[in-house]
Amino acid sequence: MKKSNLYYKTLFQRRNVIMDTLLDFFLALSSWPRLILEVPIRRNMGERYFRFSIAVWLIIIMSFMPLFIYSKSPYQYRDDAVFTFVKMFFTWYAYVGYFAYSAWQRRLEIKRLPGAFDFQRFSLSTGQIHERFRNFEFNGQRLTTRQIETLLEPGFFFFTGILLGLLNQPIGGVFHLCSLFYAFSYQAQYRKGDDFILDKIDEQIANEELVKAFVDGDDATDTRGFNFYGRRPADPDARRRVADLFADDEVAVAF
Repeated sequence: MKKSNLYYKTLFQRRNVIMDTLLDFFLALSSWPRLILEVPIRRNMGERYFRFSIAVWLIIIMSFMPLFIYSKSPYQYRDDAVFTFVKMFFTWYAYVGYFAYSAWQRRLEIKRLPGAFDFQRFSLSTGQIHERFRNFEFNGQRLTTRQIETLLEPGFFFFTGILLGLLNQPIGGVFHLCSLFYAFSYQAQYRKGDDFILDKIDEQIANEELVKAFVDGDDATDTRGFNFYGRRPADPDARRRVADLFADDEVAVAF
């Protein structure tokens, strides 16, 4: 049975609302944009993280999108409209083809991997980072997984998108948009992970320093920065009895 510090949970849950909202936005809408970029560069994804049916829908949508885009452009009225279409969207369909091939490979990998129901595989795994990204060095040092996922991988597609955009290739715009969702969504995941760990550390410090801060009246210099905000009973024994009420039992539920 685990003790939960009610005082900490009530008063010490500071959040950057604007940043959290922005990152949550990218995280909530990142599924398809991330999949467009991750499928060709990641291997051995979890069976619930990579859905082949979603990949098929993306292939269909991306195959028809150029027709819609071109129908709204002035190029359709030119004498060489067909040639212009092929020139503009050759790289687009090349990437769609490579994406389709990669999606099939990911599907075969999942079939060969140990089953998630046998506790042999994390079903939401984002897959293994490509060796070229893993072995990339900056100033003689390899990047951390966090740096690869939030900077290197999306940065590769972002700058590739710039090059393709200069060559008047619409797929460059897709790379731009997807790379932004890619970077910010991974940043959101790491931020949530950081907050989770810091919450647990801070709650433990609050549990350990509660007596000194509330009962003994010590200030933050003696309690690792932890303060008690509010009035305290004058009697030390009363303060100790009240302090016992700050802890709530969190009962684990067995399924």
